[in-house]
Amino acid sequence: MTASPISPSEALDRLFTVVREEAATNPVFARRLLDAVGTPVLFQGTEAAPAVDPVIAAQRHDQAAFREMFSTFSEADLKKMLTTFGLATAEDIKGVKTKPKKMGFVELLWTGARSQLD
Repeated sequence: MTASPISPSEALDRLFTVVREEAATNPVFARRLLDAVGTPVLFQGTEAAPAVDPVIAAQRHDQAAFREMFSTFSEADLKKMLTTFGLATAEDIKGVKTKPKKMGFVELLWTGARSQLD
């Protein structure tokens, strides 16, 4: 059985639907696609946590924009990023005394990410 021909627009719609679905379920793929865009992307909120790379974000954003973006993440997500990306030690994380702690974690992210870039 041969499929009926479709328009180029329909073919592209089907292709991009598959790409969107894969990006929604695969954070590594989503990050690769976003990196390919070549422009700063603003990640906000817990749902964006799996797709963000703080080192790339520190490279593409200034400190104020970085702070604003990561302040939307939960403390748990920030701690996970710090350890996953090797941006702080467990002792560094335990040593955060800021109120709220989240802002201290954001500063650790910035410092660690900038350190990796240098």
